[in-house]
Amino acid sequence: MALFIPSIINDDWVRLHGLLAVLVVLYTFVFLSALIDLYFGIRRARRLKVVCTSFGFRRTITKLSSYFGLLLMFTFADVAASIVLKMPYFTVIGTIGIIIVEVKSVFENVRNEEKNVEDVKKELEKLLERLEDFESKRQKINRVLDKRLIEF
Repeated sequence: MALFIPSIINDDWVRLHGLLAVLVVLYTFVFLSALIDLYFGIRRARRLKVVCTSFGFRRTITKLSSYFGLLLMFTFADVAASIVLKMPYFTVIGTIGIIIVEVKSVFENVRNEEKNVEDVKKELEKLLERLEDFESKRQKINRVLDKRLIEF
């Protein structure tokens, strides 16, 4: 496969192997970032007692195929630009963008996990307040009924 045209034309196989190694590292970073996001998503689901289904795992596979398709387009752009540019800049920029998206997703998972715990605490506090109100009203009603029974 003709990846970087000048390296092939000049028989510079060492440079070509170096560029291929850079691409492998970039694609690996994208794959690992998606796996890290999957890990934090599963961790959040377990803490919230949400059942992990195949639907969520399929979404991860779909996301990975979209990411790799995008990276492949960036790599083709790098092949076309390799006559002028000496490094796969488009793929590097695309990889950085994808990793930023995945990092944001991990932070959202962690933030939502904390937020959900806070929401549950607030709801429990409201429920306890309602129970206390109910109990105080019940006691008042019992006192009124007791007074009326005594008077009767």
